[in-house]
Amino acid sequence: MAAGHSLETRGFDREGMDVRTVREIASAIDRLLTKYPIPLRGIAIGASGDGSPNEPGPQHDIALWIVLDQAALPQSPGAARRRWFGRGFERAVFTAVVREYARVLDRAGNFRAHQQAWQTVVTDSLNSRRTNYDLLDPAAALIDGFTEVNLRGKRAGKTAKLLHDALVDAASGPSTLVDSTDVSLARPGR
Repeated sequence: MAAGHSLETRGFDREGMDVRTVREIASAIDRLLTKYPIPLRGIAIGASGDGSPNEPGPQHDIALWIVLDQAALPQSPGAARRRWFGRGFERAVFTAVVREYARVLDRAGNFRAHQQAWQTVVTDSLNSRRTNYDLLDPAAALIDGFTEVNLRGKRAGKTAKLLHDALVDAASGPSTLVDSTDVSLARPGR
């Protein structure tokens, strides 16, 4: 993962990180970077309260990082239980990575998708008199929509697809966050 995408990695040597979890993370990152390329600097495994490299630090590092909370990652099932829980484990790791990738896409797009997300969720709630998305938190709605599309594909709901597209479109526009090489996003399926 690090060499293939020129990513920095941090925290993968933490106690409790097993090889299977690392493989699933690498697979998810590869899949997402291929589908939604962004100028990602790296991926870090942290503990709750470590702080996020996505926030500019003392050195004003504005690079994009995926930060996964080790406590939020599922534990790899033991060898005896693997045949029963394998796909569930893989899906749980993929879901955690997708949610964090959505956060990074939002930041890469300078949070430009928030207004469209709010409008989409309000329209959804007016049309169906209920919504699965938080009206007061467009960032959470974008993450949830992006995640649903990446987990369910064509079976994702209309609102999820609109939120996904808003997030991807905003991230593909010009960004002032990263001053490295100019990267354009290829829209999947277009």
